[in-house]
Amino acid sequence: MTKTNTHETDEQISRFREWLTHKRYSPNSIKVYTDVVKSFLSVDHGNPLDHLSNDDIIGYLNKYIVYKGYSFAYQNQVVSALKLFFRQVVKTEIRAESINRPRREHKLPNVLSKEEVRAILEAPTNIKHRAMLSLMYACGLRRSELLNLKIGDVDSKRHILIIHNSKGYKDRLVPIPDKTIKMFREYYKA
Repeated sequence: MTKTNTHETDEQISRFREWLTHKRYSPNSIKVYTDVVKSFLSVDHGNPLDHLSNDDIIGYLNKYIVYKGYSFAYQNQVVSALKLFFRQVVKTEIRAESINRPRREHKLPNVLSKEEVRAILEAPTNIKHRAMLSLMYACGLRRSELLNLKIGDVDSKRHILIIHNSKGYKDRLVPIPDKTIKMFREYYKA
């Protein structure tokens, strides 16, 4: 039999999900990685999983990822997911480290002018929304980081903002400008 049966596939994906959860991957990474493995396992590769080679994985990448025009970032996720799956679940002789990642795209960032930034920051009439946008812009916050902030995370004496459980479950400190602290105080009073 060349294609894994549904029960065996479900069991392997379940083991992979358990391993990712145990290693504390984020829920989003777990979903993406397991979806990648489901897609990979749904294809008839001509051999059982434990007899697949790097060429089979590269063929899958070319036929289903590159050919369909998926992004470089997604292709990287696919490579990462398959490397982990074969190393941790299938435990085959595939040399996962020799499956190369695509070269990165080098696109110039779209940088807003000072006038455009000012227009965005001054657009909201609500002080709460203006403070939120200013804080995100001034401190380089992600949306989730902004939403998880507490009053105690602002250290106005040291001009530092403490961000807990950022991406990768890491805490970080970022400088906060005087103007933003002043706006934050006005919002707090209101």
